[in-house]
Amino acid sequence: MGHEVTVITTSAFGTLPDDGAQVLRTADIFTSPTLRRLLRRPPLTTDGALPSVVVPPPRLVRDGPVPDAWLLTWLPFVLVSARRLLRSREYDCLVTSGPPDSTHLLGLLLGWSRPAWVADFEEGWRFDQLREAWPTRLQDRIDCALEAWVARSADRLVAVTMPIVDDFTRRFGVCADHVSMAWDPDLEEQFSSARPPELETDRINIVYTGTLTLPHRRDPRGLIAALRELAVSYPEDASRIRLVLAGSLSEQERQLVNDMNRDGLVRHVGALRHRDAVALQRRADALLLLTSGDHGSQITGKIFEYLAANRPIIAVASDNAAARLVRETNTGVVVAPDDVQAIVGALRAATSGQLASRFQPRGLERYRYPGPAEAFAESVEHAIASHQARRLRRTRALKRRPGPSEVRR
Repeated sequence: MGHEVTVITTSAFGTLPDDGAQVLRTADIFTSPTLRRLLRRPPLTTDGALPSVVVPPPRLVRDGPVPDAWLLTWLPFVLVSARRLLRSREYDCLVTSGPPDSTHLLGLLLGWSRPAWVADFEEGWRFDQLREAWPTRLQDRIDCALEAWVARSADRLVAVTMPIVDDFTRRFGVCADHVSMAWDPDLEEQFSSARPPELETDRINIVYTGTLTLPHRRDPRGLIAALRELAVSYPEDASRIRLVLAGSLSEQERQLVNDMNRDGLVRHVGALRHRDAVALQRRADALLLLTSGDHGSQITGKIFEYLAANRPIIAVASDNAAARLVRETNTGVVVAPDDVQAIVGALRAATSGQLASRFQPRGLERYRYPGPAEAFAESVEHAIASHQARRLRRTRALKRRPGPSEVRR
């Protein structure tokens, strides 16, 4: 679209063939093998593969640095790299994208030497936040102050859902733009080399990709109860279903999978590379989405992969942005996470063909590029204009400031 973009990111997970000069990968303490052993973290991979078992980080890492541990492990290297880039050439705009929230502190640390600044939020910071409450009041106050400082200092805020946009406007009285995540058709060529697991041709394969549980955001207990109810009350339908799970599992999640698999309805294919996971979605008969809790802004990049897969979606979802998107695009059925009978009904609709027959997508062009890129480019232009106006006001204020002799008089 005529914009020249330089990306600063971590070197923790290796490189990509198309990185080129526009991608700068920084050092990251997170990659230290010694530190990872001390923190009980599994070794990192450089080929895009994920560990098959998720090990939760120590409490010191989760509840220590504010706003997050990347403040110490990555932000210092980003700051050095960004300053070096800004000295090497002129940039029109800085975009900080979070989470992690500490990434946004880069805009503050660069001070007035930075160009226009867009703070881009894929999740809320303190609004609908994922993390548990801070263990001390001081940490909570610091986190609150940092969020407000970023919100009021950035030249423009961008968020992926309207609830986040509305929250910024309500609490801080600042301009924020809604720019949805989306599917990029340019990624399609990557899937020519994908090697997803084969699916059983004599079953209705309902595919789920990603982590199975997430505190306050993803709770599969209603789904587990529905699978048991299906096996007991509708054994013929149960014999035709296979729930295929692709993703890393914690030990607790492994136990959940074992519970779900008592009747042979579940198959776990392990953690897959991204291209293999997306290719698996496209071979499914239906796709499962799990989002629960009282977080109205909740959405995930996975749902845009699901939309691009052109398969009906069973959204076991609370009243959130993801559920509204499925309804808006008519791409599936939405059932409450705790409504076991409704989940059973959705599973039976998949076996009977009703789910597929009602699948009539609409309005998907809004969730495919280049639409969101065009919207983001507008936000960048607004940020540049706002930044120039701020600089002008600051320059005028400095010129009006009285000198030492005037103060003495």
